[in-house]
Amino acid sequence: MRDAAWSGRGWLSRPIPWLSLLLVALVAVAALVRPLRPILLMVLVAGYGFARWRKHASGPIAAVLPVAAILAWGTLPQPLAEPGAAQCADILAPPAVWRFIEAAFGLVAVGLLLLDRRARAGEIGLRLGSRRNVRLSLLAVVVVTPVALVAGGLLGTNGIGGSFFGTYQLDLGQPLALLPAGVFALSNALAEEASYRGAMRTWLGPSLGVIGANLAQALVFGLAHSGDDFVGPVAPTAAAMLAAGFVAGVIARRSNSLLFVIAVHAAFDVPLFFYWACRVG
Repeated sequence: MRDAAWSGRGWLSRPIPWLSLLLVALVAVAALVRPLRPILLMVLVAGYGFARWRKHASGPIAAVLPVAAILAWGTLPQPLAEPGAAQCADILAPPAVWRFIEAAFGLVAVGLLLLDRRARAGEIGLRLGSRRNVRLSLLAVVVVTPVALVAGGLLGTNGIGGSFFGTYQLDLGQPLALLPAGVFALSNALAEEASYRGAMRTWLGPSLGVIGANLAQALVFGLAHSGDDFVGPVAPTAAAMLAAGFVAGVIARRSNSLLFVIAVHAAFDVPLFFYWACRVG
């Protein structure tokens, strides 16, 4: 790790645990209160610049910045195609483009921080990993995607997914929709995994410990899955996302790669595009 804040080359030789806890708390609050998100992002950018200028420990701020960037973009309303619209199979369908820009927003933040900190992408898990990891990731996409699509359709039709989006019906008869759905899903998965399980989990590790950092990113990830986008009680969904985020963090650490969790995340996100762009009711 080439972070002077942790190597002692003229910066504070140790990170500040209380600062990490405060930053996690602020991001968690912003995940719940959308109007605070752009304000928090501006504060964090200013704080990171000040810490770099004064040669103070900036690792904890860098850890939460990409997540704050994604949350800030999320304050904009996601476009929703009209039920049965021809945009379902359009690569430029508004939901796919919106999610692609959101992903770019988060990934640019990650990339700039990697450059500024002279860190390698592999440091936060942006690597393929072992051959076994690559094979399992490809298998996950092939197996989980159709299962998620069928399950998503059944849950919506039967109203079982009430705590997520309520009752709905998906148009699964347009195979060409898988292309924009893939853009939508991969963009979302890559940005969120790089930000939560990558930057946040890794760069909070020195101050909060392995378990503490993983729990912190999972907590914010769970809280981010709440709000106006969901119908009915959001607590079960947030709790499920918290648990999923924690397990994904464990997998990312043990495999030393984000590839598998990105693959599974993307596969589960494909039905989300069908909800936003391919609903028939």
